[in-house]
Amino acid sequence: MTIEADVERAAGFVLGAEARCVGPLAHGNINRVFEVEAAGRAFVLKVFAFAGWPEEGKLPWVETRLTEHGVAHARLIHYTRGAEFFPHGFSLSERVAGANCKQAIRDGRLDRFAYLELAGRYLRGVHAVGPPRYGYLGDGRGTLDDYVGWVVGNELEDRARELEGAPGVAPDSCARAARRVEKLLRRFEDRFRPSLVHADATPKNALLDDAGRFVLVDWDEALAAPWVWDYTHLAYWHSYMLPRGGLAPRDVARVRAAFFRGRGAPEFDDRELDALELAMHTVEALDILSFQLRRGDAEEYAHARALLTRLLDAPLP
Repeated sequence: MTIEADVERAAGFVLGAEARCVGPLAHGNINRVFEVEAAGRAFVLKVFAFAGWPEEGKLPWVETRLTEHGVAHARLIHYTRGAEFFPHGFSLSERVAGANCKQAIRDGRLDRFAYLELAGRYLRGVHAVGPPRYGYLGDGRGTLDDYVGWVVGNELEDRARELEGAPGVAPDSCARAARRVEKLLRRFEDRFRPSLVHADATPKNALLDDAGRFVLVDWDEALAAPWVWDYTHLAYWHSYMLPRGGLAPRDVARVRAAFFRGRGAPEFDDRELDALELAMHTVEALDILSFQLRRGDAEEYAHARALLTRLLDAPLP
């Protein structure tokens, strides 16, 4: 039996109607995601690839909190970690009808800076959700109190292990990154508060629905972190991913202006945002370098390595 047949059986069981698997969806680098039709409606079925990710309880908790705060989202209909249909369970959600923002930007139908403003306005509602602690969300309680220690001890130590002996990476690169990131982030820890963050709010995970509403999908990466996590992630995407090599300084300023035009004025000034971006962009660069090493893409690996060197050599704001 094919996975598509299993998808149809699982969706039909939940919906109590005959279901048809339309096919796989592009988003979802780890879990397998499929569009399903039943009773004249469209749904998304996600097959979980691992028992522990996304962590138990997170997606139902996110669903409940987004609903409570009036944040538009694809409604979660069913969630299970049971193995009746798939070894690690599955979820079934509504399919939001609308245009994918990544494709809309590529087609010239959506300006990248307009996207940032839309994302900022949407994320303001997301960030109003306040878990009590930082880290992996689980059932909404979070896992730790020291956010900076978690970034250094979890994110950067994992990357250091993965990049040990990697070609062209100086042996002290990860240690230098950890020292710089900790020094920069410790400046702000008394001003940080745990918020729900999407953690991957780039256009590939965003839709403009048929009513013109902006909606983020795929909450697998969601965390409890300072809200600025989402901003720095978007600034990274605009500064280093589109186009490669970085934006001109005046455009970096436009990135910041567009996002905060939507979200509202931040409690950090421009120099403080420079420091936060440098810290979190260094974390992102290490993550992408590790990913490209595993992927085996020599060109992208070389680009990520050059970017990491550039960030490590940048003067501290």
